Amino acid sequence: MIRSMTGFGKVERELKSGVLSIEVRSENSRYFDFSVRLPEIFEAWEEEIKRCFSSRLLRGRVKVFITLNGSRDGKKHIQLNRKLLEHYRVLLEEANESLGRPEAVTLSHLLNFTDIFEVKSPENDTELLQDELFQALEDVIIEVLKMQDAEGAHLAGEIKTHLNLIHDITAQIQQISVQNKQAYFEKVKEKLLLLTSDLNIDESRIIQEAAIYSQKIDITEECERLDSHIRQFRTYYDIPEPVGKRMTFLIQEMNREIGTIGAKSESAVVSHYVVEIKNELEKIREQAQNIL
Repeated sequence: MIRSMTGFGKVERELKSGVLSIEVRSENSRYFDFSVRLPEIFEAWEEEIKRCFSSRLLRGRVKVFITLNGSRDGKKHIQLNRKLLEHYRVLLEEANESLGRPEAVTLSHLLNFTDIFEVKSPENDTELLQDELFQALEDVIIEVLKMQDAEGAHLAGEIKTHLNLIHDITAQIQQISVQNKQAYFEKVKEKLLLLTSDLNIDESRIIQEAAIYSQKIDITEECERLDSHIRQFRTYYDIPEPVGKRMTFLIQEMNREIGTIGAKSESAVVSHYVVEIKNELEKIREQAQNIL
């Protein structure tokens, strides 16, 4: 299956710790190029987040935006550090005794030490939040893959159209080549016979030379290789592996063959067909650049 590198996905989840939002955009790139923006609370899992995407998307420029806004119940987890509170109380009592001014230590005295309160999430929330985050990541990756598959199916349809046209034109070039080869042979033979009419040269030698010259414009092998490349290209439609780079390489080979055909052929019609095939190959190349 042909899969595009272009994709988009977005999910939102209302969690106990707030509203989690994940947005993913992927574009074409030669390699896997990953960037992520995320809240500080998720920074410890950044590498694991990257691995989630690299193992599934494989190639392309992937941009991920993660936010965690607000809280469903608006509550903060505030804890009293009882050990620290007791420590401050003992210190204040010792200070009173050292000054010879016995005075009861009250709560108002201890409230001056703000670090006796700790604002944090319960220990079990961290594991829960991690599970919720990576489940949401899995959901958004599935959305991206669905869009990439849909875009890939569209690209495959476009490529098939262009490739079928190239196949049809190649068949016409082959037909013209067969006709022109014999005509060129006869033309060269007549010219050589005319030029050597006053010389005592064996006609078989002239025929041999004419055959050599006509062979120089023979494009049978190039057409056969071009047709072979087309058949190979068609096998890429349904294989499960990434085929974008293979397609790009094969397009280069097809361009090389059609370039040789254009250089060898002396037919104006073939030259026109060569230009037409090159235009179709360029369209396929542009589409293949966006294929995984």
